Amino acid sequence: MPRKRDARPGRIGNFWLSQRPNSPVWCRTWFDARTRQTKRASLSTASFQQAELELAAWITNNGAMRDEKPQEVALETCLLRYQHHQAKHLRSADQARYALKRWSDFFPGALVSEVTPARQRDFVAAMRSEGLSNGYIRRTLAVGQAALNRAHREGEISAVPHIDLRLAPEGEPRDRLMTDEEARRLFEAAEQDHVRLYMLLAFGTAARPGAILDLTSFQIDPHERTIKLNPPGRAQTKKRRPTIAMCETLVPYLRSLPPGPVIRYNGRRIKSIRPAFGRLKARARRQLRDDAAREARRLRRIGARGAAGSTIEDAKARGDALLELTPYTIRHTVASELRRRGVSPWELAGLLGHSSGYKTTERYAQYSPDHMANAVRAIDDYFADLGVAQRPLGGQISTPLRVSSVLAQKKRAQPMPVKPLFYMVEPDGIEPTTSTMPL
Repeated sequence: MPRKRDARPGRIGNFWLSQRPNSPVWCRTWFDARTRQTKRASLSTASFQQAELELAAWITNNGAMRDEKPQEVALETCLLRYQHHQAKHLRSADQARYALKRWSDFFPGALVSEVTPARQRDFVAAMRSEGLSNGYIRRTLAVGQAALNRAHREGEISAVPHIDLRLAPEGEPRDRLMTDEEARRLFEAAEQDHVRLYMLLAFGTAARPGAILDLTSFQIDPHERTIKLNPPGRAQTKKRRPTIAMCETLVPYLRSLPPGPVIRYNGRRIKSIRPAFGRLKARARRQLRDDAAREARRLRRIGARGAAGSTIEDAKARGDALLELTPYTIRHTVASELRRRGVSPWELAGLLGHSSGYKTTERYAQYSPDHMANAVRAIDDYFADLGVAQRPLGGQISTPLRVSSVLAQKKRAQPMPVKPLFYMVEPDGIEPTTSTMPL
């Protein structure tokens, strides 16, 4: 007697669980009306209970939804589908996952229609009770807003509640700028070539960290002296990546790059500069305090004990301030420095990728002979004031050999010893531990 459809194991809607002959692994199974065939897709588990969970998760993420009513759709369905289809592909995927976890924990089992203004106020109050800043709360609300808006944009639900971001006022802009001494300290502490090259590009382009890490040799034209920060195939977003002019300081470092990513370590592209930048700050802080300790010892030898103590305290404060710096601080510092040096707001906006309101002018500005001329000149002057332009990278700058150098090399009886290079593997692909979203 044929089995009834409702009796199929683990059935949810038009999908059910089945096993292939001679295999204990459960499969997601469905009838394809177009081909009139029963199809299977492995769930990679022999446990029936785990297979049921996998099937439910797949249907939640991929099941057909069309203009569903907000009072009939679970909020967690929208959160999960946003995580599966969009958030996990973002550069800020980790932050988005934490935010979705907060939404899920505060609204367990809630329907979309239950995200009312009153419940939103309760949500914000709960986060404030944990001591979280307005900026963090606002970003958390924005992630939930993005999840609901995606569901509405894809036609999955007919309407979505308004998420009031005004509940968490936008924070003040970051005023922290890097001093000249801090910039010099960071350059002096940049012992590894890839870190130093990142610093040169960050100061020389004022680009965002992600744009620098995505930069490849194919986006750089040392003859035209241009750098296309937006890689081919990438659509421009609100955080626009412009084509900028190359300052003279960067030319020797960028004219002989090997094909592929510009910032690489042991031949591999770096996904995040934060770990290396953290180590850079710690090294600069250590060097600063070592210099202060030497100066304090000198002062003690001449009997100036009070001055020696003040030197140590001052170094401690300046060292702690170094740890406050972030990769974005460089961008803000360069922008402020260029305005101080007289670069026009329009030219600075072009360098930073900000829109000036004249899109046609922006599109063709890169072909002008004096494209960003004042900004480029100001950046070179800034490098000169910092005193970092004369320190080459090992193996980065291609210097032509002179005839006298080659002849002198031939006269040597013994070849020059080659120092071995030792490398430390950069951490890659490490994901911080976090609790699983109970969705």
